[in-house]
Amino acid sequence: PESTHTLFFTQPVCSIPFGFASAIVVISISCLVMAFADNMGLVMQLSTSGFDRSQVPVNVSWSARFAQYLGILIALLMEEEIPTGAYLLRSIPSSSFAEKFPNKSYKRFVASALLRVFLGYIFLFNVLVILIKATAVLEIFYDVLALQFISELDDIAFSLSKLDILGKSLRKACTAKLFRSEFERPKFSARSIKSILFLKSVYFVNLVAFLSIMIVVSMNQISGNFQCDGIKVDFGDAVWGDAWVVEEGVYEERVLAFSTFNGIYVKSGTEHDRPIYQERRKFDREEYDDYSMKIPAEIKYSIDLGSWIFVHPKIAKKKQGESGTWLLRSPETKEYDLLNVEGEWNIWFGLIDATYLTYSCTECNDDTDCNLNGECSVDGECKCYVEEETSYLGPNCEVKLKDKCHTIVADSMNLTWSIYRFSQGPGLPADTLFEVYNRPIYVNVEGLPTEEGHFYWLLYTGSRWKYYGGNYQALNLTEMDVGFFVVNYHAFWDGAFSPTPYDDFVIISDPTNEDSPVGVDWFQVTAWGDQFGPFGALTPLQEDGMGIFRCAGKNVSEGK
Repeated sequence: PESTHTLFFTQPVCSIPFGFASAIVVISISCLVMAFADNMGLVMQLSTSGFDRSQVPVNVSWSARFAQYLGILIALLMEEEIPTGAYLLRSIPSSSFAEKFPNKSYKRFVASALLRVFLGYIFLFNVLVILIKATAVLEIFYDVLALQFISELDDIAFSLSKLDILGKSLRKACTAKLFRSEFERPKFSARSIKSILFLKSVYFVNLVAFLSIMIVVSMNQISGNFQCDGIKVDFGDAVWGDAWVVEEGVYEERVLAFSTFNGIYVKSGTEHDRPIYQERRKFDREEYDDYSMKIPAEIKYSIDLGSWIFVHPKIAKKKQGESGTWLLRSPETKEYDLLNVEGEWNIWFGLIDATYLTYSCTECNDDTDCNLNGECSVDGECKCYVEEETSYLGPNCEVKLKDKCHTIVADSMNLTWSIYRFSQGPGLPADTLFEVYNRPIYVNVEGLPTEEGHFYWLLYTGSRWKYYGGNYQALNLTEMDVGFFVVNYHAFWDGAFSPTPYDDFVIISDPTNEDSPVGVDWFQVTAWGDQFGPFGALTPLQEDGMGIFRCAGKNVSEGK
């Protein structure tokens, strides 16, 4: 064949043409290997059981998917090194070669043919990786054509040499009579039939292998298996002072702090080839109990708006307005992966404004995704460490619970609070932490009345800490009802920033991401009314920046 690969067995090893052919092979292999190295992440992933979301698109458009399969056919039709090498090996036995070229090495001929096959499969492998990672039609065709150009460098270099562009020695080597030599076509026999079947089988095997891998990838994309199963969302500090909640046709005005919807959202289905992420409860990131009457919010894609949206079926933009419309929406995008959506979101709180959301996948690939505070297990879940002086909470072990802050003290009020651990059954140890929004619940252990039925808690609400206090017996509730309240607690639906019968009085903190109430300023809500902010009249309980709590030790309140 007219290719610089032929020069490997037609020219002396110590010659310019042989060195030129070697240089072309080195360039071709270097380019293909660099492409291989660039996609090494995907290669490593295909050889392991884990899934790195950065390597494979979670889904692609149907036009891109069609182009992927079309790209397979184009690549197999354009690739000629494998069939040429296979044909040469099957059609030219050593006896025929020796008869035609008595002064040439048959071993070098075989090596040249095997080199063709090797280069062909490197090309096909790179094409496969490109097709798997591609998300756009033009991207697919451009990349395939670029690889095809690299694979044809030997043919291009040979043509230029024949034209005497690269020197007389190369022109002489590339126009030698042996390139016009023809081998006698084998007579129709069992050997010729086997050769034909062999070449067809090579194409068939390559086609089946490509299609099989691509079908597996496509089915996983369509099924949503590449999507993140759970995301952690932070909506920021935006507050909508007159949100409308619709209950059985009755509209009720409430204060909506969007941070009360912070937390974990889990994939609950698909719509428009994209996942629907549904809110989970703040206690243990499981589904809300049916009888809790808590309906979760959702983050999903709206085909009408061309955006990802945050919605709740019971919240309306205005009185007598339709509930379940968007409360936040992303920039217009066709992105299939929410985590790849960037830029400002529109937010509704009586008017449209802009805000930023932060969201991340709760699944881990390595220990750094657990903030080095836990171990990433094989199923992509962070197993948080319990160290000598610190334990870690949260889906990514992002919250530090220091032993010295198990108990906190408000010296100015002579109040002592402690974290609370309870038993999940008779005879079981009290080792389950009472927590919401990935923060411990602090219960009062000293300083407030201890009459039966009273409870005093400090709970996190997504961005602020809040004091809850009252007498559950006066409300005809049992201890089991109180526990059920905490397990299914939701700061918005349980009226964290509105007067409720649970409250003796209301105190709330500044917005904070701190792991405990220590170091945070607190305020008492002394009045409600339109003349105040959405949280009412806030009276500071300390000098600005002083806080009221300090860490006091490791004593822990336990329950049964």
